[in-house]
This record gives sequence, C-alpha cells and structure tokens, in this order.
Amino acid sequence: MHPFTGLALLLPLGLLAMRIDLPSLLAVALALLLVALGMRPLGGARLRQWALVLLPLALGLTLVHGRYLDSWLGQVVDNRQAALLAALRLWLRVAIVLAAALLWLSSITTASLTRALFASRLPPGVAYLLASPLLLSEQLKARLAAVSEAQAARGVDVAAPFFRRWRSLLALAAPLVVWTLSDVGERAAALDARAFRSRLRRTTLDAPQPAIWERWLWYGCALLALVLAGSLLWR
Repeated sequence: MHPFTGLALLLPLGLLAMRIDLPSLLAVALALLLVALGMRPLGGARLRQWALVLLPLALGLTLVHGRYLDSWLGQVVDNRQAALLAALRLWLRVAIVLAAALLWLSSITTASLTRALFASRLPPGVAYLLASPLLLSEQLKARLAAVSEAQAARGVDVAAPFFRRWRSLLALAAPLVVWTLSDVGERAAALDARAFRSRLRRTTLDAPQPAIWERWLWYGCALLALVLAGSLLWR
C-alpha cells in the first residue's frame, strides 16, 4: 500500500470523530482501531505508546473539564455529569486520532515515506522539509547508541531507572545536539553540490507507485473531508 493512502484516511477519520457526538459510537471505533493496532507487528509496543499518552490525558481532562479543580477551589459546579460527558467525548476523539496515526505508522517504513515525499508533486524544498526529520531519525538512533556505549564504558549504568541516571542525561543530550547542528552545513553543501531545486521535479529511485484504486481513494477521502468540514462549520 502506498504511504499516502493511510495518510489520506486520517483526515476524514479525524473529522468524522469530531462530527460524532455519541460516546458509544466513538468507543466502538476506538476499540476497533486498538484491536487492529494490536494485530500489527510490534503492536504491543505501539499500544504502550498510546497508553502512555492517553492515560495522563484522561486524568488531566477529568480534573479540568470535569470541573474537579473548580470544586477544590471552592466554586460551585452545577452539572458535573454533563462536564464529565464532554471530557469523555474529547478524550475519545483524541484517542481515535492517535490510534489511527499509530496504525498508519505501523504499516509503512521511513524509507518508503521518504521516497514517496520526494516522488510526489510537492515542491522539492517542501518535500525535503517534511522528510528531514525522517532522514535524521536513523542517524540520531545510531549516534544515541554510540553515546550510550561510551557512557557504559565510563561506568554509567544506561539500563538504570530514570531517577538514578538523570544527571547523565545532559551528557547524553549535549553530543546529540552538537552533532545534529554540525551536520547542517554539510547537508547544505551536499544539496548545493547536487543542484537541489534546480528542477521542479526530481527523479526518485524506486519510488512507490500508487494503484488506480488508491488514487480514487485519495480523491474520495479529499471529497469526504470537505463534506465533513462543511458539516462542522454549518453546525
């Protein structure tokens, strides 16, 4: 599947979650997405990432939107049930969008998404701007492993809990930041040497080719997103 196909489905899905008001329907959609996410490779790790974000968010929404902070501050809360229902609805919508995004990310690779960006009709500068974090991710992982090995050789327990090695995090982050900034000049020189942006379209080796049904799906998702956005504005 082309990397843009899952991305095209994300926009109407998010707008549809904003359009649905029944928490039961939102909960069913969220359950289906979580089951599909758990069936993907490394699904357990993705679910843990989802939970690490959404569980603290649930607590924050309950305290703020559930008006519990107002009660602690001495203010009178009239309809707490409606406030909790609105907080639940908001949490379910955020949970659906994040679960769908993780499901899309689990179905693609960094290399395929990068090639798809450079082979698209986007201007070369915009494509490179979007692909730059993806290009840096693997490099940062390799350098992070090198710094961790250097710290382990000096006696730092890199597998220790956070509260035991928080002082070594600065020594870990500083080389990564310095190395990343030092690469800016080299990357700019490499782009100039390759005559970057000299042509409107660049040739991409092994560019992913979308199927005919995928193109029609993109158009359908764009049309559905316009309809949903119009219905939200009309409401």
